[in-house]
Amino acid sequence: MAQDVEYRLHEIIAEAMKFMRHSKRTKLTVTDINSALRVRNVEPIYGFETGRPIKFHKATAGLEDIYYVDDEQIGLDTLLEEPLPSMPLDTVYTAHWLAIEGVQPRIQQNPIPIDEESGDAAAKKPAKIQRQDGVDTIPLVKHVLSKELQLYYECITESLQSSDPVVKSTALESISIDAGIHQLVTYFVQYVAVTVKNNLHNLEVLKTTMAVARAIRRNPNLFIEPYMHQLIPSLLTCLVSKQLCESYTEDHWSLRDGAAAQISEICQQFGQTYHTLQARIARTLLRAFLDPTKALTTHYGAIVGLTKLSTNIIQVLILPNIKTYMSLLDVEMEKDNPQLVHDGQHCRDALLNALRVLTSSYSDLEPVNLTHIQKNKLADVVGNTLAGIVYADAEGGKIMAAVAAASQEANNQSA
Repeated sequence: MAQDVEYRLHEIIAEAMKFMRHSKRTKLTVTDINSALRVRNVEPIYGFETGRPIKFHKATAGLEDIYYVDDEQIGLDTLLEEPLPSMPLDTVYTAHWLAIEGVQPRIQQNPIPIDEESGDAAAKKPAKIQRQDGVDTIPLVKHVLSKELQLYYECITESLQSSDPVVKSTALESISIDAGIHQLVTYFVQYVAVTVKNNLHNLEVLKTTMAVARAIRRNPNLFIEPYMHQLIPSLLTCLVSKQLCESYTEDHWSLRDGAAAQISEICQQFGQTYHTLQARIARTLLRAFLDPTKALTTHYGAIVGLTKLSTNIIQVLILPNIKTYMSLLDVEMEKDNPQLVHDGQHCRDALLNALRVLTSSYSDLEPVNLTHIQKNKLADVVGNTLAGIVYADAEGGKIMAAVAAASQEANNQSA
């Protein structure tokens, strides 16, 4: 029996010393013995352990040397009078972003970045304070780009400013197909916003900037949904801004058409995810369209933008307001100002094009005969001037049939 006990003790002590060595200690502790017992499927010793040395005191009475542990005496009255501890919090699960677009947010749940752990002097510099909308903010996340991406971005931005169309088109093609520029999306979006803001009267720069926005969106390897709220204001600026060039004879109309097409594509692409996106854009364009204090160039952009959104937008928002708008437009075009006449003619063409687009929703209707009676009916909806233009158009019969059908549907819904 004694030999068996001795063998078992040697075995447990040897196992406990393994835990001691793996813990890089030279002193055997109670924890090591308990761990060895658990490995051997033996119930551990129930006692206590402490991180500080145990103090033994010698008993003063008695013939033999007796030592005891000096335990602190606790009064029950004092213990009962102490306030109860606070209730422990319930166990809950919370989600947090480990990384957003390849950038790790600096929050408590995420590990400390390597540059902060290393104690690098450059990392200990205070963050640069940014002022936006009258509020001082300190960026929480440090976005680090590799030298290759930095060189790529500088090369692309320099190429976009080149006067050589081949260099410029090559840069745009690179943006639209490269798969390794995901970290540069936020920089390109910021480039678009800053360039539009600082070059509102430089038509060539604005056209190039809109081409950059189109290239970013059409790159199948980029995830641009989080940046749409930054890109749409730049597109709306190029669509409804009062002046986009130095002279009104420059072709800024194509820039507005391109911006309207991009906004329409964004609504089609993200409309199912953001159900109010198209409605909010349409509301903004409708206010610009119906505001008589706005310039005719702004009205043109609003008309083109609403036309590109959908035929339902034309039927609901443009068609009921054409007659009122045409009365204001006729007054502006009668003024002795060549710019107003030039801009007003483009607004008329935009409205005529909106009516042509409306016919696509009523393609099954037969064109009506172009009679003066039909012309007068059309004038009640779109005004005399635009009715005369439709009457002389090659697709006048289709337009009249579509306008009549849309007006009938509106009357039935209101009834």
